[in-house]
Amino acid sequence: MSHLDQPWFLDLLERLAEGIVAVVGPHCEVVVHDLSDPEHSAVIIVGNVTGRKPGAPVPDLSFISGELDCDTPDQLNYRARIGSHYLQSSTVWIHDPEGSLCGAVCINVDYSSLVQARDLINGLTSSTQSVSDLVVTDTFARDVGDLIKLSIGEFLRQEGLQGIEEMSYETKLRLIKVLEERGLFRVRGAVNQVAEQLGVSRASVYNYRSSLKNGVE
Repeated sequence: MSHLDQPWFLDLLERLAEGIVAVVGPHCEVVVHDLSDPEHSAVIIVGNVTGRKPGAPVPDLSFISGELDCDTPDQLNYRARIGSHYLQSSTVWIHDPEGSLCGAVCINVDYSSLVQARDLINGLTSSTQSVSDLVVTDTFARDVGDLIKLSIGEFLRQEGLQGIEEMSYETKLRLIKVLEERGLFRVRGAVNQVAEQLGVSRASVYNYRSSLKNGVE
């Protein structure tokens, strides 16, 4: 049993989250994720910055990537963006007793209004002066459909395409390969959502996946 299965540990995390938000203010949000259930990973949400509710999926595909392991460092003081709002964020990984990653605590602070008033509240905005180069754009999915839409949108931008209608059969295969490698199809309902957003049948999505497994690209 991992710590995230134990009520005492979740109670501790929730009280810590409430303490952080109480100190930082209403422009702060703390989210606790259980990575064993990517589709409903958000088990605790205190504050309201991203508009998510408990039961929301993982924020982005990096949370279910096979690249995460016990040596993955915490991501501290990076920038994220939702529309015109810029956030200061940190992700602290939770390890189970064996050292494997089982969860994450994410802290998001919407400092947009603070920056506008920095001459008056310079003390509160001092932490925004030193940040990493990492910028995460619009990756706070509210449900599985949103998560897949964001993933497909990112792929289209990388391919230089304006929309799904410009995708060839080969391009769709590459998309399915990317989603497969990032572990998205482990999320329940992903096949239906991918089929709907690509405008193809469920059978087509299964055929794409089968072709990749058989070495056809």
